[in-house]
Amino acid sequence: MPSDASRVLVGDARARIMESALAWAAATGMRKLSMDEIARRARVGRATLYKYFPGREALLNAVIERELVRFFAEVKAVSEGYADPEERLVHGFAVAYRLLRDHPAVQPLRKQNPELLVPYVITDSSYALNLGRSFVEDMGVEDFPEARRQQFAEHFARAYHSLILIPSPVLGLDEPGGAERYARDFLLPVYRHLKVVGQ
Repeated sequence: MPSDASRVLVGDARARIMESALAWAAATGMRKLSMDEIARRARVGRATLYKYFPGREALLNAVIERELVRFFAEVKAVSEGYADPEERLVHGFAVAYRLLRDHPAVQPLRKQNPELLVPYVITDSSYALNLGRSFVEDMGVEDFPEARRQQFAEHFARAYHSLILIPSPVLGLDEPGGAERYARDFLLPVYRHLKVVGQ
């Protein structure tokens, strides 16, 4: 059985590999990702790198999925600070938008390697959209009938994904308070409408 120290070293090596890949994506996108360079930056041997990630795709998948889990944990932490469901939705949307907009790797990937984002955000079974739907369904809209709740969760998740992938020059989301204003102007009316028609 591995000792506690060895387990820490194993976890540290895997984390360093993923952080190195994330830093590479932030600096250059992923078009010229070199597994050898990732191993060098993470200070691990090739054998260790390939033990955890048998190829480039496995490493990318792990990094993207880890970042999405981190993202939704941060959004949940902020939204849970509001008791009112509408305020949870407004501030949940705002923090989700800003976290994705400001994430060090999202914009380089969007500009240089958009094809890498497709499996996560633009497919019939999008990993990111599925997480987004689940997150919104747990944000305090339980007074909706299930079908309406699912519809609003879909609308909410697609809104912030599309606004990140195709930034808007006219909606003012990047102005102070802009994301909250967008949510109040465009998301809350849909929320209120679906809540009424679902009763």
